[in-house]
Amino acid sequence: MRHICINIIMCAVFLLTTVYAQERTILVPKQIPGAPFVFDDSEEYYGQAYRWFLENQADSAVHNLKKVIEGAGYELDPKNYYIVVAHFMDEFAPMGILHENTDFYNTRLYGLKEDNLYYIFISRSPQAPSFISLMATAKSSPFLENLPGFLGLFGPFTRAQALPGLAGQETWVDIRKFTIPKSYQKFSDLSIIVKEDLSSPNVLASAVFDNTSLERWSYGIALAVTSADDVDLKVGSDGKIIIRPKPSADVAGFGVINYHLKPVDTKAKTIGTSIHLLGGLRMAEILEPIIGIGGGISLDVVDIHLFAGYSLEFANKLKSGYQVGQNIDSESDPFKLNLRGKPRFGIELKFP
Repeated sequence: MRHICINIIMCAVFLLTTVYAQERTILVPKQIPGAPFVFDDSEEYYGQAYRWFLENQADSAVHNLKKVIEGAGYELDPKNYYIVVAHFMDEFAPMGILHENTDFYNTRLYGLKEDNLYYIFISRSPQAPSFISLMATAKSSPFLENLPGFLGLFGPFTRAQALPGLAGQETWVDIRKFTIPKSYQKFSDLSIIVKEDLSSPNVLASAVFDNTSLERWSYGIALAVTSADDVDLKVGSDGKIIIRPKPSADVAGFGVINYHLKPVDTKAKTIGTSIHLLGGLRMAEILEPIIGIGGGISLDVVDIHLFAGYSLEFANKLKSGYQVGQNIDSESDPFKLNLRGKPRFGIELKFP
């Protein structure tokens, strides 16, 4: 019965994820009022940004790009997402994200709203590219994407070359705003292409951004040491009732689903530090559900993730009139249900 239910769920999940993946839309940003802006860059912030990018010092480069944008008269909102292209020349136009303290080359977006995604093109030319295209592809959440594999547990920047210096001081800042449909705001892939014009054979910049909201649901494998005195009653291959002791300090593995009290990035390794409730089943022939609570600490290189819970094992107990060692014919059932509750403590590993 358990395997039948799991198979049904897997089929439903497959159909759901397929529906999500079918929805795609081309999005074109609209220029905001007043754009493009012009900045008299007498301090050569733009040229400094160029040199920092050449030296692979993105933080210093971004610091100077922000001075150019703000000097042009536009105030950045740290809560918005800005896809920025610094067009130093056709052969060198770094693209990245400005958002709070996010790394410029990070391609992760943590859930969008309808009006919080912008495109900024910075150049020493007043002629901004006329072709900016973004393809949004809806997708399912990481929770749904990984669910079939989880359920299966219960079954059988490159370095730039030296380029010519930048000419002039007037720096142009073109700013455009995307309108994101609701179906792409939580989980989607955003593929953006920037060209001088549609007929140009050269792509100035391109990137794919992974837009994935914070979630409350995740998976884990909870490992607990079993009680040393655990035994199972079974009918052996010779037809006799036997006692099968469980190995001392045997590790019991449970596939669990976690509910995080605070939404987390389920793709980050620090997921283990989040306090959450958990529930699941033991990965064994016996039916043993578990509930509990987990959390942990991050040690930079690895997370230590602990849990405490209580499991209920559906075990066998001899019916009256039967005893260990007795021969049993194929039509007899010598066992009745024996519910054994056990406190469980151990570690949990993030899945997958």
